[in-house]
Order: sequence, then structure tokens, then C-alpha cells
Amino acid sequence: MSRLLILAWLPNDIAKLRIGFVVSKRVSKHAVDRNYIKRLLSEAMRATLPQLPIGLDIVISARQQATTADLRTLEQDLCALLRRAHLLEVKPEADTHS
Repeated sequence: MSRLLILAWLPNDIAKLRIGFVVSKRVSKHAVDRNYIKRLLSEAMRATLPQLPIGLDIVISARQQATTADLRTLEQDLCALLRRAHLLEVKPEADTHS
């Protein structure tokens, strides 16, 4: 859990990565605003998808403070949560010194 997001995950039996986004009416009464936050979260997740392990169901819930956050802030918060949960695989950088 962070100031902006809540992360929950469980292993699944289908060997696929499934991700869901939840923005409740407590966050915003307007569906347009809730859908906009879901689109921002989806875009924030896009860069980390290749680094996530398969075989998980991940649910990301937005908290009230997420309504004022921009894309960059959501990306940073999401990456921090995934690292804390040990879900984000850090790929070793290629050695450029030869």
C-alpha cells in the first residue's frame, strides 16, 4: 500500500499475467473520472509489463489521492509497489565494457 495505490496479487493456474484496475466511487463519483484514472494506470503499467513474471493475477486499486496525480507520479508509485512486493524482475544491464 502506498499513498496513491493499493497492490494485491495471487498466483494463478493458467500461466498468464492478468492485471485489473479498481477505482471505486469513493475515489470519484463521476464515471468519466474513474475511467480516466484507469487509463492512466494502464499506461503507467505498460512499461513494466515485460519485467513482470507470468502466472499472477494482479489488482491495483486507486486511493483518493490518485485523482490529482499525473502519469509520471503513478508510474513511480506503481514501480515502487511492485519492487516492494518483489514482483518486478530487475533485468541485468548488458556489460558495455569489453
